[in-house]
Amino acid sequence: MGDYETLFECTRPEFISELTVSRVKEQGMIKVRLQSENTVLELFGFEDLADSISTMLSAERVVISEELNTGNKEFGTIRIECWADESYSEYWCDSAKLNPI
Repeated sequence: MGDYETLFECTRPEFISELTVSRVKEQGMIKVRLQSENTVLELFGFEDLADSISTMLSAERVVISEELNTGNKEFGTIRIECWADESYSEYWCDSAKLNPI
């Protein structure tokens, strides 16, 4: 198992205050913009990222982290973990951009 750096973490009642989704390229890449009280995080990816959106909205806890020491790996380095109703879901996307407010 690799090492990870946490980029974004929230739990209820402190949670995501804004979430927007858009397509950013002709290849169908999806951009998800999450905003919490003091952070904006933009995620970029494809189907797995799209699948994670409804889970993130209903989750009790969300942790988004970047896999470290990935060598030449270009895709799937951002892990999205969601906990809801005693279940755990894990999704992956390709990149993230963190912007403190």
